Amino acid sequence: MIDYDQQVLARAWDAATNPVLITERTGCIVWINNAFCRLSGYSKPELVGKTPHLLSSGRQSSTFYRDLWLTILAGLPWQGEMVERRKDGASCTVNQIITPVLDPHGVVTHFIAILHNFKVTDEERANMQQLAFHDALTGLPNRSLFLNLLNQAINHATKHQQPLALMFIDLDHFKSVNDTLGHACGDKLLVAVAERLGQSVRRSDVVARLSGDEFAILITCMEQVDQLEALANKLIAAIGEPFMIDAHRINTAISIGISLFPANGASVEDLLEQADGAMYLAKRAGGNACRFKRLSPDD
Repeated sequence: MIDYDQQVLARAWDAATNPVLITERTGCIVWINNAFCRLSGYSKPELVGKTPHLLSSGRQSSTFYRDLWLTILAGLPWQGEMVERRKDGASCTVNQIITPVLDPHGVVTHFIAILHNFKVTDEERANMQQLAFHDALTGLPNRSLFLNLLNQAINHATKHQQPLALMFIDLDHFKSVNDTLGHACGDKLLVAVAERLGQSVRRSDVVARLSGDEFAILITCMEQVDQLEALANKLIAAIGEPFMIDAHRINTAISIGISLFPANGASVEDLLEQADGAMYLAKRAGGNACRFKRLSPDD
């Protein structure tokens, strides 16, 4: 019965009029239906084993693709409009919904994309997608998206027995900037800080704005504590350089708290709480510093 059901399902998808694409977590194409072949102009053997980048028209920016991947890697569906390039070089506008497929452990294993070959007239849809998961001021992933990314990273790390780290970052004395120079200047400072944080980390790291002057960074594939400490010091040095905002020379600093998975917790809540506590230790020590959450209770 299972084999029969799977055969019927495969034939149904293949007969669907909407183009359908399935990829692995890495983006490698594992299956397409006939409608996708008709839309793209490629045959199944030409596409299976490749990535959707083969269809890239160059009309979307690297930031567009990064936001897309952050959303679906967090286990959340993404919907939007793209201009793709067919095999014959012609462009086609498609609206697509990309849905993550999770295994029993909650880990993203595949993505399924269902396309509509027409131009969506509601141009606000893309803006709604952006606002739902990104901070309006800095453009960084917001708290909602970051928590989903962290949860997905924990599931993946648990399954593959890999470490990860969370950095909780708070600006030192940010209130004085708002009080003396105004909130508009403070907002510009937050944007500038976000840019420096993003420029100081690896492409695989995720920088987010949680709220106010609080930021967070998700770090994977970094096993040594001294590497994390070196990155934290790099961030402290980057933010320690003066900012020029509206002709004002602003000197600021950050306090960083770091928690480790699985040593400091196995849930989103645990890692956030431990990193937040470590950040306050850095604050109490005078700020402009980083602290790790200790493994013993006598912090």
